[in-house]
Amino acid sequence: MVGNYPADQQQSMIRFAQLLVSFYEPHAQVHLIQPPVLITRLPGLPAVARKYLAYIDKLLLFPLWLALRARSYQLVHIADHGNAYYAFCCPPKRCIVTCHDLLAMRAAMGDPSVACEPSAIGIWLQRLIMAGLRRPGAVAFVSQASFNDFRRLVGASSGQRHAVIPNSLNAPFRVDLADLDLTAEEQRLIPAEPFLLMVGSGHPRKNRLLALHLLLELGAGSPYRLVFAGAPFTPADQSFIAEHQLTSRVHVIERASHALLNYLYCLAHALLFPSLAEGFGWPLIEAQACGCPVIASTTTSIPEVAGEAALFAEPHDVATFASHVRALEDPATRARLIRQGDINLRRFDSEVISRAYTTFALQPHHRPA
Repeated sequence: MVGNYPADQQQSMIRFAQLLVSFYEPHAQVHLIQPPVLITRLPGLPAVARKYLAYIDKLLLFPLWLALRARSYQLVHIADHGNAYYAFCCPPKRCIVTCHDLLAMRAAMGDPSVACEPSAIGIWLQRLIMAGLRRPGAVAFVSQASFNDFRRLVGASSGQRHAVIPNSLNAPFRVDLADLDLTAEEQRLIPAEPFLLMVGSGHPRKNRLLALHLLLELGAGSPYRLVFAGAPFTPADQSFIAEHQLTSRVHVIERASHALLNYLYCLAHALLFPSLAEGFGWPLIEAQACGCPVIASTTTSIPEVAGEAALFAEPHDVATFASHVRALEDPATRARLIRQGDINLRRFDSEVISRAYTTFALQPHHRPA
């Protein structure tokens, strides 16, 4: 199992690689390998130098090591398509890649809808990833939307196998809070008033400004607060909050513990998910696992993942988002969405996803001759 460079601290991909290991372990001996942090350990390096020197670890030293070792493995599974160039170090028929999304590739090809402006290095890297995705014998996609992007942007090589295998929950989320202990400080972070929740980074494609506009649409007399669990406010966020005097109605919780995040899902009036583009959208099913209704945008993989257990709106339609917030004040509407969320979750059961991966990946195509 090839994981991500530890210094990049991509937590969702770290958890995903560990999840894949748990899927394979009943069937095979699994080794999780990652590009070692070597060059960037040098003392006194400024942050910018550390960022670019990391490419020596990731694109030069680790591929040399992997090329020497890959033939000794029955299967090499690259857990993140962002490392697809490692497929050049592996026998194609014994290599599989999981593709999460091609949003960065879309941005590199000039697609403005993903709200990202790549650097020259980023564009070059996406071309390398594109070439790498044509190399392995099999590619799994976490959503049909990601597979559609692959077919449009990359195209399959001859004989390459494909499967859409959605993510399962990568951590336990539940409605019962009895066994979850919060510190006194964490308890103080939970608003006493009704609140709407957003979970994730501050990347422009997450569309946080929609949620801030939503508070204005709901009006000054609205009881709702807005909680962002994830990255700190961007300068654009801070400017908007100050200009519209929303400081007392908006809270950000950085690096929320798993227990606190579970509490927030369970207590929120709704999860807001107005993203402009996604490859999957873990918070959608995390919220549903906690009995939290979802209000989400209609783009990319989001309707596919949320299923019938969400209220939808176009990602810039503030009025419809506000209408959905009010609709969830009706107990019957709320109960219906929670029931449908419980049904929708069955598609993402870890045992179902584990069987799908092991069936797809451990077929005879991937066994050494």
